[in-house]
Amino acid sequence: MTKTVAFLGPEGTYTDEASYLYAPDADRIPFASLALVTSALETGQVDEAVVPIENSLGGTVIEIVDFLITSKKAQINGEILLPIDHCLITRPGVQLGDIRVVMSKQEALTQCRKFLARELRFAELIPTTSTALAVVELKEADDRTAAIGPRRSAELAGLPILAHGIQDRQDNVTRFAVLASNGSKPTGNDKTSIAFDFDRPDAPGLVYGALRPFADRGINLTKIESRPTGKGMGNYIFLLDFEGHVDEQHVGEAIAELKKFTSTFKVLGTYPIAQGLSVR
Repeated sequence: MTKTVAFLGPEGTYTDEASYLYAPDADRIPFASLALVTSALETGQVDEAVVPIENSLGGTVIEIVDFLITSKKAQINGEILLPIDHCLITRPGVQLGDIRVVMSKQEALTQCRKFLARELRFAELIPTTSTALAVVELKEADDRTAAIGPRRSAELAGLPILAHGIQDRQDNVTRFAVLASNGSKPTGNDKTSIAFDFDRPDAPGLVYGALRPFADRGINLTKIESRPTGKGMGNYIFLLDFEGHVDEQHVGEAIAELKKFTSTFKVLGTYPIAQGLSVR
């Protein structure tokens, strides 16, 4: 039976690109929101889901982290690093001097400010709900209109790319997580993501005490951040990524030490580390 994979649609989004790179032969199903994607996984409607979890400029996608903390079955079992390559997409035969309107998702317009100010300073910028939708609407627009979107959206629409890599920051990368109900076996090159809060949030030295077990065992922390729990001022939940698999002895020992300080603790996933950027 063909594997089913949910992703944030429509086709042509960066999430679609990530899901295609991950599972080109799967039955990939687009959903209109991240909430619908995660619900489809939680209810067993699909086998897996590909979702954005972190951007190098915008930070953590809180909606996905909150879902993983509360989910009864979902966990991360893989990751994909996708460079964000914004393209200026037009109708056939259109040149830069013809363009008077540029459509895209607001974040994409913002991330391409320098190019727009330099090359299309007289063009009107019109936000849309997604980069892919901007490209779809471009098919019905006139030759004065262009869209900013992923290369895949141009390919699906059969439209030419006038310029690519027009984003201000060339190091703009989104980390996508593959979510499933089953975990990954150790590969020797793994990462683990956990979430926890403290049973005594106002006690001194808690963060130091929680992180020391990892340092003592030479475990490399790749990410640490905190966000409010919603239980009042001063109450935070911590998100931690580190190298290693939960089945490894030294990782298990560090987690056991950490749990002595925590009220809530959850492994969000333990999975192979992405091997470089995913491009095609």
